[in-house]
Parts: sequence; structure tokens; C-alpha cells
Amino acid sequence: MEEPKSIVFVMPNLGGGGAERVISILLNNLDRKLFKPKLIIIKKEGVNVYIDDLKEDIEIVNLGIKHGLKFSTLTFLSKLLVYIKKDTPDILFMGAGTINAFISPFLFLFPKGIKKIARESNLPSLFERFKIIKYFYKKFYNNYDAIIAQSDDMVNELVTNFNVDKNKIKKINNPVDSNYIFNKLKESDDFKLDDNKVNLLAAGRLTYQKGFDLLINEFSKITNNNYFLIILGDGEDKEILKKQVKKLELEDKIKFLGNVKNPYIYMQKADLFILSSRFEGFPNVLLESLICGCPILANDCPGGIREIVEEGINGYIYSYNEQNFKSKLEKIKNMDFDNKIIRQNALKKYGIESIIPVYSKLLLEI
Repeated sequence: MEEPKSIVFVMPNLGGGGAERVISILLNNLDRKLFKPKLIIIKKEGVNVYIDDLKEDIEIVNLGIKHGLKFSTLTFLSKLLVYIKKDTPDILFMGAGTINAFISPFLFLFPKGIKKIARESNLPSLFERFKIIKYFYKKFYNNYDAIIAQSDDMVNELVTNFNVDKNKIKKINNPVDSNYIFNKLKESDDFKLDDNKVNLLAAGRLTYQKGFDLLINEFSKITNNNYFLIILGDGEDKEILKKQVKKLELEDKIKFLGNVKNPYIYMQKADLFILSSRFEGFPNVLLESLICGCPILANDCPGGIREIVEEGINGYIYSYNEQNFKSKLEKIKNMDFDNKIIRQNALKKYGIESIIPVYSKLLLEI
């Protein structure tokens, strides 16, 4: 019997974002008869909430980088190279877009026998701020042996805008660990909603990308007092968004709850989950909401939204440009969604039982 393939996953941290969640799911659920996964954390300090969820057999190495890569380029590269040359894994799996691009010119420094995989987590043309990183995408991203994208939008983005070889790209939707979610839904809680209200839920980092400012502005146009919006998450725009809510006199209609330990309870109890983002990769939060049986209303932004939303079955898509948020919200309010069908369809498409074998096939074939 062959030895399991050794795979080293590299991440800045294992914080509360979607990319980090996907990597934690892969680490936990890859078949140990076939793979031996390890994790390298780049940053010395940072949010690592998913580390507590990892299985005990996963070796975790922290490179202890104190500053951003702009100031720690040589330190990061040298430390990573030393570890990889010592450990000599079969596969180096880079899991965060900016870091993937950053390291792509230097892949020739790693032992030739190691296969290099990049998992793209966003749309670089919209997400990346630095021209040098975009240049690295265009000039060096083809140095990887394989590149994983989650949606057709992401595939087209890499091919069209960054000249990535389409033959190197493998489209794999994000996995959702339904067992983890269902266990979290069993936890006791004191969270209650007003049954007389239509309870809307939004969640994510409070940043420009997530479009909460746009959502709040649209919400201010709704005169129906039966709607109540809960926003989960934290981020650099928190105070700006709170001031916006106050200015629009929406403090009785919108509540910020910050980061919560168990967002799934909120998803299960909400009448509707709203995704307001300007752009996305392949938003885990929508998949998780569907697993909780919660219908979704998503902005028609780049990043696979139309692959996730089945209009009339698990939700609807709106557009800020067409100013149809209010009409779609009213349409959903008057519909009777089948929460069981929403959950079953999501499990079939995005459950680990469906997605992990696709990852395994790629990792074995490479």
C-alpha cells in the first residue's frame, strides 16, 4: 500500500474568513489513507479561530512573520523554503490569492519534485490594490502546476484578465461541512427574534467589498416597518456604517451584533439572508445559509452568484443598478419557500461528500 501523499497548506492565518474556512474543511476531511495534511501559518499574530476546529493529527507550523509581506519578503521566503526543503512534501498548496501571486515568481526555488497548487479565493482585478501583485498574476501565475477556481466568473477572470492557461485551472465549488453546522445548531442559545417582524440577516467583514453601505442605503428606502435587519461581523468600516445608520434614523430597524461564535443559529432563525457584496469569490456564507435552510437574496455581483441562486427555489437576485432591491424583497416575503428542499439541494451540491472527492481526485492525479 502506498504512503499517503504529504500536503502542506500555506495560509496567512486561519481566521474567520471564507478562504480560511475552506482550508480548515480540507485539512479535516481529506482521507488520511490517501493524504497527510499539514498547515503553515505565516503571521506570528492574527485571528486563528478555526485552529480550534482542526483535528489533532494535523501538524501546525507558525513561521512567526511579524509584519506584512511588503516588509518581510526575504524573511517569509527563506523560512518557507527552509521548511519545505526539510519536509519535502508531495504537494505545496497555497490557499490565499495575494500570497499565491506574491510567491509565484519564486516557485522555481522549491524542489522540482513538489507539485504546486494555488487556490484562488477572489477576483484579483477587483480585489487586489497593488499593481505589482496584479503583474505577478499576469506574468507568473502559470508557474503553478494547477490553479483551483470556484466559479465560472473566477475562471474567466483568470483567463481573460491575467492570461492564465485555462488547462491549468480546475473549477471546484467550495465545500460546506454540514456535520459541523448541524452540531452547532444543536447548541443552546438565548437568541430570539420578533415573530411579528420579517427578520433579515447579513454577515461578513465590515469592509467596502461587502457592500453593507449599499444595503443600508437601500434599506432606508423601505417604509414598511415590519422589516428588521441584523448584521453580523466586524471590520474597519464598522463605525462608518453605524454613523450611516444613525444619520438615516434606522437605529430601530438595524442592529449590529459584531462577531458571534455561532452564526448558524441566526441563519436558521432568520426569514432571509442578504448578500450585499460589490464582488465575491464564491461566498461561503450563502452556502452555509442554504445548509441552514434559509432562503437568500443576493446582489448580482461578479463571483458565482448566478451559480448559487436558483430563483424561486432558494431565493432571488437583485441589482443596485436596476434599483429592484425593494421589489425583490417584497416578492420573497410573499413566497413560501420550502426550507427542507433548500437544505437538501445545498447538501447535494456543496456538502463535503460531494466536494472532497473532487479535491481528492485532483490531488491524486497531479
